[in-house]
Amino acid sequence: MAKPYSLDLRERVKQAVDEGHTHDEVAAMLKVGIATVERYLARWRQKGSLAPDKFGGHMRHKLADHEAKVRALLKDEPDQTLLELCDKLADSGITVSKSALDRFLKASGLTYKKNSGGDRTKTPRRGGSSRRVA
Repeated sequence: MAKPYSLDLRERVKQAVDEGHTHDEVAAMLKVGIATVERYLARWRQKGSLAPDKFGGHMRHKLADHEAKVRALLKDEPDQTLLELCDKLADSGITVSKSALDRFLKASGLTYKKNSGGDRTKTPRRGGSSRRVA
């Protein structure tokens, strides 16, 4: 997602309109869209400020409220896979995707077994590469 334009540009837009330029002229002069000029002026009329709203930030994990439950499940069976853990959480009424569970576990510093063999999940290549041509 793109960052909001600077407050300096926003103030130049308002100043140009206050000097009597049309919205089209201001947009062309400052190389912004006409809709941008109109949004800034509407913001000034509604809020009395041109400053952008808060941008970005951190979203809480969906499982943040259920951390104790996740920790208990991992303590009972520390070598379960993500899918097994998702299924156990679903049995408790907590629905979460595998990727959301993975992000939560990493952020919480919790570990889990990645797959049943502990190796790569991809099957090994067969034939071709080990054959010699005489």
